[in-house]
Amino acid sequence: MHPVSAPLEGSAAPGAPLAPAGNGHVPSRLRRIDDLVMEMSVQDDAERLVRVFARQGAFLVRRDGFLSLSRRDLVAPHYRITRSWRWREPINPWTEAHRLPLLDRGLLGELLYVGKPAVLNRLEVDTDDPAREHLDGMRSLACVPSYDHGEPLNMVTLLSRESDAFTATDLENFLLHANLLGRAVNNLVLAQQLDEAYRKLDEEMQQAGRVQRALLPAELPAIDGLELGASYVTCSRAGGDYYHVLPLPDGRWGLFLADVSGHGVGAAVGTAMLHTLLHSCPEPGAPPSRVLALLSQRLRTLAPDGMFATAFYGVFDPAARRLSYSLAGHPLPLLRRRNHHVRELEPTDGLPLGVLGPDAWTEKAITLTPGDGLLLYTDGLVEGMNGTGEMFSKERLADAVRMGPRRARRLVEHVERHYLNYRGDAPDLDDRTLLAAVAVP
Repeated sequence: MHPVSAPLEGSAAPGAPLAPAGNGHVPSRLRRIDDLVMEMSVQDDAERLVRVFARQGAFLVRRDGFLSLSRRDLVAPHYRITRSWRWREPINPWTEAHRLPLLDRGLLGELLYVGKPAVLNRLEVDTDDPAREHLDGMRSLACVPSYDHGEPLNMVTLLSRESDAFTATDLENFLLHANLLGRAVNNLVLAQQLDEAYRKLDEEMQQAGRVQRALLPAELPAIDGLELGASYVTCSRAGGDYYHVLPLPDGRWGLFLADVSGHGVGAAVGTAMLHTLLHSCPEPGAPPSRVLALLSQRLRTLAPDGMFATAFYGVFDPAARRLSYSLAGHPLPLLRRRNHHVRELEPTDGLPLGVLGPDAWTEKAITLTPGDGLLLYTDGLVEGMNGTGEMFSKERLADAVRMGPRRARRLVEHVERHYLNYRGDAPDLDDRTLLAAVAVP
């Protein structure tokens, strides 16, 4: 057997019990080290990790007292004592840094700024040393730097009441243990900082999502001859989909659905812009193509570079049961006639909103008779995937619409349920919004 693959005497192969020594017993030191590293492995807080090591790892290098120091963010000769065996109550250096004593000069400051391992087995401390209270009664000192990106910013010090207490081997072990612990502590601190940053970001995302949802209709209006239903789902706390139903002059109604590029807070900001621009349109009664042109011009001026939106805008005239519409790069809505024949609306020309180009959109119009239904949607629906990576697709959506109920709200629920059954446990990768309009007597 290759010697590297053989377990060390008194140790164990991964997953196996500790191997006994020659007398049939696991060495007590090995057992204590095993208990120590096992206890350290379950710690998720830097302060608790240090305390576990200090409490259970004292046997690794014998000592009567200990100190830890730091010069992080300080200039010579200043330093802070971050831990001391003299303190009756420990201070958490990460959450209570303001309580840490700030010192300058003295033996500990000199050792810290030299930044090298050292043993003083005939310890003598000046009477005016600012750290004397922490060193009183001690005859030996061993100190090692704790490196951070190659800089000896911290130092750990062991103390003994006996002279000649520390050997070169003790110093080697101490240096290794202190720096391995230091790296573990730094990793936990970074993980805690990252968790806190994610928590704050999540709170901001939730707030953005609440603001965004507040821009949507609290309830859909009652329109003579037209029943409405809607569904709105984001793939994160905040999304880029937006819809609204607006009252227009002469009893007409505007149906607006848009999908802003991107996800998260940036896309949510884009939807807020669209909401504001739509509701402040200087020509509220203008044809759909003109409204899209005005929105695109303003969005190009206000939105960050690269932001754009696809959109559908239709104007419904209840008296004529006529819907005129225009699309800005948006998926074509599905029209289901009362005989359950389903087809896409005829396309219109025009780029997405905010894209540099000619502000020219064409229009089409349809007449809705009782029983006819129209389904507007964003591409997150048809591009949603199941566990094998296959998209829901326009064809499956058309089948769901064809088989769906005649009422608008129930049609939206039916399509959403059909989609969720297809997607299964796969995650949503995009926002999806449905807006159904069914002509009623």
